Amino acid sequence: MRLDPSIVREIASEAGFDLVRFGPADPGEDADRFAAWLDSGRHGEMDYLARNADRIRDPARFAPGARSTIALAYDYSTPQATSVRGGGKVARYARGRDYHRFLGKATRRIRGELERAGAPVGSIKVGTDAVPILERALSLRAGIGFLAKSAGIIHPALGPYLLLSELVTPFELPWDEASPGSCGTCTRCLDACPTGAITAPFEVDARRCLSYTTIELRGSIPRELREPQGDWLFGCDVCLEVCPFTSKSTAQERPELATHPALERFPLVGILELGEEDWNEHWVGTAMRRATRSGLRRNAAVVLGNLRDERATPALCRALDDEDAIVREHAAWALGRIAPRTPELARRLGIEQEPRVVDELRASLARR
Repeated sequence: MRLDPSIVREIASEAGFDLVRFGPADPGEDADRFAAWLDSGRHGEMDYLARNADRIRDPARFAPGARSTIALAYDYSTPQATSVRGGGKVARYARGRDYHRFLGKATRRIRGELERAGAPVGSIKVGTDAVPILERALSLRAGIGFLAKSAGIIHPALGPYLLLSELVTPFELPWDEASPGSCGTCTRCLDACPTGAITAPFEVDARRCLSYTTIELRGSIPRELREPQGDWLFGCDVCLEVCPFTSKSTAQERPELATHPALERFPLVGILELGEEDWNEHWVGTAMRRATRSGLRRNAAVVLGNLRDERATPALCRALDDEDAIVREHAAWALGRIAPRTPELARRLGIEQEPRVVDELRASLARR
């Protein structure tokens, strides 16, 4: 069966996507680059990438008989990033509903329409950031945009704020040409990255990237990365904000990305003290759940420490007795920056059993 490209584009546009392109179902040379990236350890604790490396490199394992990719992109260049009350910035894509849900639903809707048009049921596989395929590589080969030095994708007109989704199909489709454009001599993203995570053009060490340390990392944020985190509570948009192509894009309001009620309900200190009940009641449906409650509270402690707002001292002192050692550790670090003379640090040191927390308490006391 051959799919009518014009019908596919019409269905995808009606589903809310801004770009629809067709390309091969083969990631090309990016498969080997991905393997080398894994071998270097730059994926950090994202062990699922290493476990599924062979499947990720070979789309035929994800979609047997794969021939063509329908690559989709959603422009999320909303007018501005969102900050919670009291400080703490949230990456633009996470300000509203979880895109994994609403884009996944939209992509599955396209698949359903194609099946109703005659495509065999089950022949088309859907990917929206949580499946074992090289989404960026497939999108680049389909002409969604060109490779940015930040390792993302830039569309010459829409800019770098793009969310990707794909349908991997067994059908022959007329492949689009590669997107024109390049970063040229620009190095703004490399120069602006607060942690030096963009180690060279087109190369990112996830272990240093705030989008990894504030979301994917389940343990302690390395000390040397806490101050550079600044006031980023969840994710980071710096490399996108400084990109010259951002100024060429037209910001738009997206109903799906309207500020989530939880971001308006909870101030930064409230996130530090976020309980399980509130987490499960108010934060459902937001991408910020990917950080876990522990991770988000950890991030809040770091941001409070960087903001150096003495009004946060009582909450940070209470956090020294939290049942979560990760929260205790980062609260101790924050107090070392805000109130190293508080007697609560010495009190907690006298009873603390977790070695990492003990080390942090001692380091903060040494700042007196």
